[in-house]
Amino acid sequence: MASVLQLLILLRVFILLISIVHAKRLEVHDAGDLIKAESVYSNYLAPFDTKAPSEALFQSKDQLAELAPIINVDAELLTKPIPTNEWWGNLIHTTTIDAGAVAFPVWANPYAIKLPVKAPFGVQACYSYSYRQMADEVNGVVKYYWHEFQNDLTLSATEFKSRKPEYEVYSFSDTSVTVRMCVGGSISCMNSALVQGMAFVSATYKELTPRIVSKYTMTLLDSSTPGKYVVHLSNKQTWVIYIIDSSVSFSIDKTRHALISKAVYTGTIRMAILPENADNFDLYDDYASCVVQSGDLSVHSRTSYSLNWNTEGATCDKKGLLHFALPHQLEVLSQATTIDSPDAIVLHSSTRGDMVAQVTTSGRWTMTEKEADEEVDFYPAKKLSAKALSKIQLLPILAHDIYSEWILDGASWYFSGKLFQKYASLCLMAADNAVVNGDKRLLQYCLDKLEELISPFIFNSFSEPLVYETTYKGIVTNLVFSSKNIQVDFGNGVYNDHHYHYGYWVTASAILKKLDPLWSGMAQLDTMVWTMLRDVANPSAEDTYFPKFRYFSWFLGHSYSHGVTAMADGKDQESTSEDVNFYYGMKLWGQVSGNKAVEDLGSLMLRLNARAVRTYFLMTSGNTIHPRQFVPNHVTGIFFDNKADYATWFSAEKYCIHGIQMIPVSPINGLVRSTAFIKEEWDDILSKETIVTTGDISNPWLSLLLVNQAVIDKNDALKKLVVTKMDDGLSRSWALYNAASYLPHTTTSYIEAEIDATGDTQLIDF
Repeated sequence: MASVLQLLILLRVFILLISIVHAKRLEVHDAGDLIKAESVYSNYLAPFDTKAPSEALFQSKDQLAELAPIINVDAELLTKPIPTNEWWGNLIHTTTIDAGAVAFPVWANPYAIKLPVKAPFGVQACYSYSYRQMADEVNGVVKYYWHEFQNDLTLSATEFKSRKPEYEVYSFSDTSVTVRMCVGGSISCMNSALVQGMAFVSATYKELTPRIVSKYTMTLLDSSTPGKYVVHLSNKQTWVIYIIDSSVSFSIDKTRHALISKAVYTGTIRMAILPENADNFDLYDDYASCVVQSGDLSVHSRTSYSLNWNTEGATCDKKGLLHFALPHQLEVLSQATTIDSPDAIVLHSSTRGDMVAQVTTSGRWTMTEKEADEEVDFYPAKKLSAKALSKIQLLPILAHDIYSEWILDGASWYFSGKLFQKYASLCLMAADNAVVNGDKRLLQYCLDKLEELISPFIFNSFSEPLVYETTYKGIVTNLVFSSKNIQVDFGNGVYNDHHYHYGYWVTASAILKKLDPLWSGMAQLDTMVWTMLRDVANPSAEDTYFPKFRYFSWFLGHSYSHGVTAMADGKDQESTSEDVNFYYGMKLWGQVSGNKAVEDLGSLMLRLNARAVRTYFLMTSGNTIHPRQFVPNHVTGIFFDNKADYATWFSAEKYCIHGIQMIPVSPINGLVRSTAFIKEEWDDILSKETIVTTGDISNPWLSLLLVNQAVIDKNDALKKLVVTKMDDGLSRSWALYNAASYLPHTTTSYIEAEIDATGDTQLIDF
């Protein structure tokens, strides 16, 4: 017996040693090893599908170009999915009225770029921060700030003086767009890669005579180094200009507004602004010959991703690429240069704070988004016990909500989506044993009712169905074509807000699939949801029916909501909480579908999004991203590339400006909205709003504010939520369920409520 025992012990030791050796073989020593080790396990950027959208479900429509024309795009590129919500959209968007006669800038940051329709033609660069404008202060606070666009320097050519060149976008990547401008009917052209975070504005000339033009008078400070010119402008900016092939020389012309060459040139010219008060003209010298052409995404795990910079130049491997990072990236970037470093080059973005230059010889930025402290899936991270739930009398309120009339608005994908998620959340509560004491009858009734209600969704048979639009390639409402009005349903037909609209459908569908995975309509539901996911967040160029990541910017960390119409201040985002809701839904859908790659990708996007929202959109008093006079607003409102405007598209009321950042009420909101932020927002602004001070329970926006208040004053919020009119996307039971989840489980405070004969909730005691 002893010998058998000894053999077993030896066997276990042997197995343990083997496992240690195996673990050592997989041990990760640096970011590169991490990427190699984790990439083996999952292809996070595999296409969701590569087949054409179902012709049985989605009719094809090709008339959008008549309502929202495309300009400046290479003919071959037009055969592929065209990005609709990218930062560079103003280069290709116009209106039927303007028809390309107006050029708005795009913000690569730290530079704004324009392809002007009036001379001087070429790549026009502006350092936006020099032209910051503020609204008038009221009690030390400004409502908005923005930036003028001025022609600091334009990379142009003598051949463009008398004739506008033909502008053409001919390629793009996850972070960039490449444009060419040619003398009509010739091969004399300039190419320029515009990349988010680029340290230089660059153009490659072919058989053109370079001419660099400014609105401001120029003074040549230094030209002692061949191929390098330091130019001071009368607006107090200093720029360094590099002629990579120094075979041609330049001089300032007699107008003092242009640096010109008298010889035809084939090669690259680059220019960069020096930071304010910089006296080192050699700051950029080591990096001038390494030119970034594009940047693409790779995802290594649910916590790690990289931006891979495609570069050209002899010094890239030795000296490295110089490229600017945003504040949210600096927090998670491997081996980041800190803003406190004495050698750091710091420039200002337009609306996202200081950018710090990074140097990489690997051509890769790797960033890590750690797991959330509390994993949230369908329910609040801190679910309440049956005892705690009984104290707020949730069950009769839930039953009333479930037995009430349910409708969907077949003409609006936004409002119908809000209602679908609202009703699905009722079923989620009915599946919580702590709520129903194990009784499944209410859940079954809820599911039957929900599944019948969404029949027009799964068969795409609403009065205004979704169609496949073939100009840009995506799923839009037919209403834009039947009405010939691009504004209908919040601009869904021109690709506004799909991540808001479809996020409700995806999240609600994930709830339904969790609760009733064997439903007879599940195959049809799957088709609709996967198509919506492809439209918003297709991760792969292998899917040739939708662009990659239509809404989400992996460089900025958040989505853009504005679609294919030009905007003077660039793309924007308003409702961060609805942005978050989409990626929350994507994570949940991957989870219930057994697709770990989609679940993990959604989780990564969700956490990156939350970081960006906390950094740029929701402002505590210590925020250093925005001007100090703007920070007391606590939310940015409409957040453009060029402007932050404390407003909404639909109302000037403060409770709307803040409330739009709270919908839909969801367990995931806590990932974004910190207790510190909520307290400052409530104490400084919301608690002073008239609908709060007067207890205006007839205003449905109050319901959203109260759920938010529950984080810092649970009892007061719960008491008022029982009688306040609900937002159209929020049920009373779901409001109470989420608000109560903030209560310690040992609380002794409670609400007694009853449902009277008419179904109205009455507050009896607290």
